[in-house]
This record gives sequence, C-alpha cells and structure tokens, in this order.
Amino acid sequence: MKKHILSMSCAVSALVLSGGGAYAAAAGAAATAADTSPGTTIGELVVTAERREENLQDTPIAVSAFSGDTLKSKRLDGGQNLILQIPNTNYTRSNFGGFNLKIRGIGVDVVSYSGTTGVSINENELPVAANNFANTDFFDTQRVEVVRGPQGTLYGRNAVGGAVDIITNKPTDSFGGYASAEYGNYNTIRVQGAVNIPIGDALALRVAGFRLTQDGFGENLYLNQRVDGRDLGAIRTTLSFKPSDRFSAYLMYEHYGEDDNRNRIGKQLCIKDQGPSSVGGVPIAPAGGPIFTNYAAFLNQGCVPGSLYQDAAYGTVNSNATFLATGNLFGLNNGTDVFANHPMQNHNLHDIESVVQPNYKVNQDLVDLHMEYRLTDNLTLTSITGYNRDVASWSEDYNRLVPLTPFTPTDTGILQLFGLGGIPLLAFPNGVVNDPQTGHSNLFTTFDLSTAESKEYTQELRLQSSFTGPLNFSAGAFYSEVTSNPGANNYYVMSNALTASAIINNIVNGALLGGPVHIDPNFPPDGSGHNYYDARSGGGYLKSYAAFGEIYYNIVPTLKLTLGGRYTVDQLLNISYPISVLVGVPNGTPLFPNTTGNPFFPDGGVGGFPDTICTTSAATCLIPQKVTYREFTGRANLDWTPTLSFTDKSLFYASYSRGYKGGGFNTPCQAALGTVGAAGASCGYPLAYNPEFINAFEIGTKNTLDGGKLTLNGDAFYYDYKGYQVSTIVAKSSVNLNINAKIYGAEFESVFEPIRNLALNANIGYLHTSIDNGQSQVDQINLTQGNPNFTLIHEADGTACLAPTALLAAAIAGGEPAPFLGGFAALGIPNICDASGALKNGVPVDLGGKQLPNTPKFTVSVGAQYVFELPHDWLATVRGDWYWQDDSFARIFNAINDQLRGYSVTNATLTFSNVSDGLDVQFFVKNAFNAQPITGTYLTNDTSGLFQNVFTLDPRTFGVQLTKKF
Repeated sequence: MKKHILSMSCAVSALVLSGGGAYAAAAGAAATAADTSPGTTIGELVVTAERREENLQDTPIAVSAFSGDTLKSKRLDGGQNLILQIPNTNYTRSNFGGFNLKIRGIGVDVVSYSGTTGVSINENELPVAANNFANTDFFDTQRVEVVRGPQGTLYGRNAVGGAVDIITNKPTDSFGGYASAEYGNYNTIRVQGAVNIPIGDALALRVAGFRLTQDGFGENLYLNQRVDGRDLGAIRTTLSFKPSDRFSAYLMYEHYGEDDNRNRIGKQLCIKDQGPSSVGGVPIAPAGGPIFTNYAAFLNQGCVPGSLYQDAAYGTVNSNATFLATGNLFGLNNGTDVFANHPMQNHNLHDIESVVQPNYKVNQDLVDLHMEYRLTDNLTLTSITGYNRDVASWSEDYNRLVPLTPFTPTDTGILQLFGLGGIPLLAFPNGVVNDPQTGHSNLFTTFDLSTAESKEYTQELRLQSSFTGPLNFSAGAFYSEVTSNPGANNYYVMSNALTASAIINNIVNGALLGGPVHIDPNFPPDGSGHNYYDARSGGGYLKSYAAFGEIYYNIVPTLKLTLGGRYTVDQLLNISYPISVLVGVPNGTPLFPNTTGNPFFPDGGVGGFPDTICTTSAATCLIPQKVTYREFTGRANLDWTPTLSFTDKSLFYASYSRGYKGGGFNTPCQAALGTVGAAGASCGYPLAYNPEFINAFEIGTKNTLDGGKLTLNGDAFYYDYKGYQVSTIVAKSSVNLNINAKIYGAEFESVFEPIRNLALNANIGYLHTSIDNGQSQVDQINLTQGNPNFTLIHEADGTACLAPTALLAAAIAGGEPAPFLGGFAALGIPNICDASGALKNGVPVDLGGKQLPNTPKFTVSVGAQYVFELPHDWLATVRGDWYWQDDSFARIFNAINDQLRGYSVTNATLTFSNVSDGLDVQFFVKNAFNAQPITGTYLTNDTSGLFQNVFTLDPRTFGVQLTKKF
C-alpha cells in the first residue's frame, strides 16, 4: 500500500474513534446495568490531543481518537488501517521501504535522506521519525489519536499536515493482564499479551508483546515459493514510579524486529515500447543484429504511457532501454530485447518472478522516559526524553521478472573500432557473466538493496497551568537530533550488464571508459565499486530546536480564545556522494578508498564533517551540504460553547494556523558514463529544496443530541500551500522540487444509537486540491508530449534526450553508426542531443489546475454494530464496516498512467464476550471482497526503462481470535 488507502471514516471523531470504545462500553453497560443507556457513552472518550485531558467532543480541533476496544472491534490492528475510519486521510506504501500517510492531502512526496514527513508519528507524545507505523500492530494500546491540520504550538515536533499519537497501556497498581491467540488463512498465527505486576506501593511493571507469522500473499513464480509473507514482532516493558501525589514517572523500552520476504514494492507494470518503425519518414528495422545499424535499440524508452488497468500494462520492459543498453554497446548482447518472448504477467499484484527471494529486515529500539512533577496545585512540569535507533535493509529483484532469452555476446560491438570485436565472445562464454553482486548467470539480472540506519535523541520540557481564573497557558522547549551513520544509508542498483561492461573495459585497459573501473568483489557491496549505482549518504544530522506555547483566555465562560506560537530552528547537514557508475578511475583506485584513520572525517571539519574530501579524482569527492532554517509559526483559535435548545451540547470553533516543514538536499549530480565528472559540476537542478508552508483556515462544530444518542461533527478548511515538496527523476537521481497549490475541503462525522445496543456511524470527506498556475515540469515517461519535431533517443549512458526529428532522420538516412547518435564522451564522440534545437530534458508539462498525488475527492465510511444480550453474561456483537474512496492520481502530472481507480473495502466481525469470565472469541474477515487496488505507483528512471512499481492492499484475510483476561 502506498499513498492512498482508506481515509474518510466520517463518523464523528467520536464515532468510530471513540465510537469503538463507546460501543464496548455500551456492551458492558447492557450486561451490568439495565438502567444505563449505551447511548450516553458516545463521545465520552478522554483524549490529550491538546496536551490536557478533555472529552473528545469538547476538543476544539479536528481530532479522531480510537480506544483500545475500538481498535479491536474494528480490526484496526495497524497504522495502515486507520484511513478506513478517518476523513480525508490516505495511505500507501512507498518505493524505498517506507509509507506515505496523508492527511488532507499533506504527507511526504520527497525521496531524500534529509526529507521529513508531513504527518508526525508519536508514541506516548514522543515523536519517532524512523518508525514502523506501517508494519507493527497496535498491541496493548490504550488509544490512538489522530489530529488533522498543522501542529506545533502544543507538540514538541512540528508537523505541517497532522499528527498521530499512539498511547500505550501503562502499569497500574493491580495484578492482571491478558493473552490472545489468533489463527487465520495464509497460515496466520498472531499471539499477543500483557501482564501487569505491582511492585510495592510506588512501583509497577507492565510487560507486553506480540508476534505475527504469515505465509506469503503471493508467489515467486520462478522459484515456486511463497512470497510477501510476514515474520515480525515486538516487546514492550514499562516501569512506572509514583512515590508521591506530586511526582510520577515511567520508563518504557520497546523493541521491534522483522525478518521476512515481504515485498517492499508490488508488481512492475509496463506497456512495452516496441520502438518506432520510422523516424521522419526514414524506415527503421526492428532491434537486433549488428550494433552499428541497430537504430531501434537506441530509439526506445522501455515502457510507454497508458492506463495501468489494461491487460497491456502487465507486459515487460524492453531491455534495450535498461542497463543492458550499455552491455549492448560493449558486445555483451546483440540488441535483442531479452524479455521479448516473455508471456504477459498475471494480475495478482503480490506475485513476482525472481531468481532470489526478497528480504525485508528491520530492527528498532525505542526508549521513552516520561516524568511529571506538580510544582504547585496549578502548575505541572513535564519532561519527555527519548532515544530511538532504527536499522533496516531491504533487497529484491529490481525488475521482478526473469528473462527467457540469455545473453548473446557479439563481435559487432563498439570494440570493433579497436579491432577487438571478439573479446566479448571470449570474456563471456555461453553469455555467462560472473558478477560478485548478482551471481553467475547468462540471464540479464538486476538487484537493488536499500540500507538505512539512524539514531534519534529527543528532549521536551513543558510547563502547564490549571488556574481557576480565565487565563491559562502551556509553554515548552524542544530539542531533537536525528543522525545517520557514515555510509549506512545507501540505495544500490546492481546489474550484471553493468559489471560485464566494466569487465570488458578493464580487459582493454580502460580504453572505453577513460581508465580501469573498480569492480567491488563483495556482497553485500561495500560502496567501493563503479560497477553499480549507489545513492549514498556519508552521514549527517537534522537538529531541531524549538520554543512553543499557547495562552488560553476565557473572554466569557462560553467563549475562549487560544493564541499559540512556535519558533523553530532546523539545522541540516549531510555528506553526500555524487552517484557514479562505470567511471574510469586512474590506476583502478576505488571510489571510496579505505585510507588510514577514518576516511570520512580526516580533518575534523565543521561539526566533525570536513568541507570537502577528495582523493585521486573529482568523482571521489564527498560533498557536505549544510543549511539552517529559522521560522516562526503559530495559531489562533476561537471556540464557542453556547447553550442551544435543540442540542445537549454544542461547540463551534474557527481557527487559523501556519504550518512549516523544513527543506532538504538533493543528491549531487553524478559523473557521466565514461567520464570523471567534477563533483561540483552543474546538475541542472538545485542541490537543495525549500521548506513547505501552509496557511490553514478552518471552521468546525461538534454537537451531541438526543440525550447523548447522536453526535454530529463537521468542519471545513482551506489551505494556501506554499513550497509543496515533490520528487521527480532527473539525470538518474531522485530530485526534489517545490511547487505551490491550494487545498480545501470538508469533513462530516456522526454516530447514532437509535435504540439500545444498536450503533450506526458514518464519515464523509470531501477534498479538492489544485496546483497553482504558471508551474511546469518534465514528465520523464512522456518527454515529447506528442511534439513530432522531437524524437527520443537513449544516450550512451542510458539517459533519454530529445533529438530534432529532422536531424536524426538525416543521420539515419546517411548511415551514421547507431551508437554514435547518443555520443560517447570517453572516445570524443559528440552527442546528437547536444546539437542545436535538441532538448536534453524534455517538453515541460503545464501543471496548473492538476490534483496533488493520492488525494481522492471523496472518501466515505459507514458502519453498524448490534449487541445481542445472551444468557449467563454472554454478549454477541455483530459489526460491519464499509469504506470507499474516489479516483485519484499517483503523480502531479495527472497523466493516463497516473490514474488510480477508486475502490472499496468491507470488514466484518462477530464477537462473543463473557464479561465476568474475561473471555472473548472473535471471528473476523478483512477486505471481504478481496479488493486489490493500485494504491500508489513509483515511476523508475530512463536508465531502468520507465516501468512503474505499484503498491496494493493486503488481500482478504479471515480467522478467529481467542482472548482471555486475568
């Protein structure tokens, strides 16, 4: 799942959120007190969204809250499921192991080590930047709160779109606990439990954990093995200390681990580019044969734009537009598309083909020390100290397809120029390439590997008043530091076609690539090689300092004014490497040599980082990127609680808030194929991208009616969105740029208990997003935008460019050798795309009026629950939930290949509970009709063939869960 996914449970924040808790409370009330109406419990969930305990219906902001009972009754067992119950919220997994949770269109669409999310994920008020929100269960959880809109005057870490806070169960002074076991399809086994142990009068200990194992949702069709399975778990230990009425504290340690064959991404979709049959009226022969006349191999982009919902989208990439294009030049292959005879893929988005199983590995350790001291009866000082360490690696087949056609070495490659055309035949007998990273094979093979490691330190201090007069306040200070270890954050793409090209170059003593190319002999790779791509961070940090606070003034008892402010200082530093591949380095010097001492910090530098680190060539430079942002943000809120004749309780509020999210860095431009490019050379894009800002205006109301049996909540909002950060592909790198947009929408949430034991809920969200006029970008999968005056051609380094059609046609008609059309810098061969009238990037697309990615206009969720009172203290609770989201787009271009169809999801549970025995038996089905939508996509670059990685939901799952409380 990636960006979209269930959003809109318009049922009043209290509805499902507190609704679930309300339903559970209602069931208990029905069994124990005949004179208590379950309707009176609606909206009574206590939340701390404004850093003080208050009823959900009394909180003058858009917030949804789910009690632990609600999470269970609705099977909201993980973060990805929340969108099913929250208006205008969307979720999808993302390309590099993470996820994108969007609230009102605000999330994270950047690809950068220095990028930050638009929605803050917190645990017990502690912000956790590197988290497993998308993977782990909400186990032993008291409640989950989701605040919509810019945050920062109450939260330690500011958030431009909203915040999620997971509140775990804390130790109590009574011994007890629970154990739960679940079995379901896909051989799912899930166990969890907790035990609470009082230790004397002042101490208590709570230990909780869960474990999930599950067979794969899909199949590796090449190895005939299940894939996309789960093997993960967590343990949490919380020690509480309360020596007096004035002081209390708890220390929490939590470990999460996962090691399985989860698909980091889903299937690779592609409408194959068959290549042109003519250029400017000049006929072109099909690809294949001698490389010098093989024009079709150089006039191909791999995949072409089109709807992903047609059968043709389940085709295969044309290998002539992949890394194999370089191998073709060097004689590894004869220009034949190695996927040409591959059958169409099946439509199960969890199925793949791969010579190896995916590996998804994560370990996280989180420590939280929370202390609270009442200085006086009206002043409370709170301290939150946190440490988080996250280590992850993800590897899998880059193409998720295995070709049927082996390599066919040829003597017609570029080595003919030297009279050495037979070398590929001798170097690769039977087409077999020995690649240290991808193995020993005569089939085109490409893997990718992501590694990440970060440490996060957090300290927050907050002073809060509770005076009886009209004036109160909350004031705080915040510091956080997120650091990445040198060399620990990498994204490798390894291909035997690249390694074969390096081998051939080295046989001829570097004549093709300006010097011998170092081939990394290790797996996992150590970053020393030039025979693969490595987007590498050399280490860095994000330090954030802030002072924040709010003042509350009751103008009259029913009218309150809130004024809040925040001053933030963000300091970013990153040591980056310019991406380089197949770059000849004098005397075979590795790209990142292991010099004596610490190769990353030889001279100390500023803050421990050097200004520059260069070895034998400019391509080996480490580039320090530094920036500091200082911003003031705030909010003003006016809430009114009148007494109305037609409601039991009403709240109206109007607010303005300003949100901010810091900028970051782009990857420095890479050295071109066959050259040693200067690390500081112009990239054609900025080396840093700017912060985001939102001016948010909102009005809302919360109402309780009919003696507490009905809640009606609604809000409307308008965002002026400046500097929206979005990623695109330029020169083989993910590049982040800024654009401006407008967002507005409305949300409705309601819960209704018309009769005893029956609860109904409905949530509706409307969202309109529009990019401002006067902005444009190049769409990599459609560079020409239908302009016949340009024709796409692959340069020698695999990058696509647009040549003037007339000039290209004349070159072909004149018999210009095909490899020379794209130039070859090491041999001094000019590039036709450098000619007058050519376009190196493409025809820009006007973005004005286009929707932001993953922002469906409508989201709807409805649910119903009925509690049957059975003999002997048994209750039977039947519950059903239905969610639907509208069509949307995966990218800002809103092109035909970006279209995401709307989808619906249905969940149902049947729970038998015995209150006196503490026993629950729940039968459940999730995604009952097996919806398999495309929730998001990621478009690869022109050297990979422009295929699209897609993300989807888990398929239908069902099972039974037994829980015993003690």
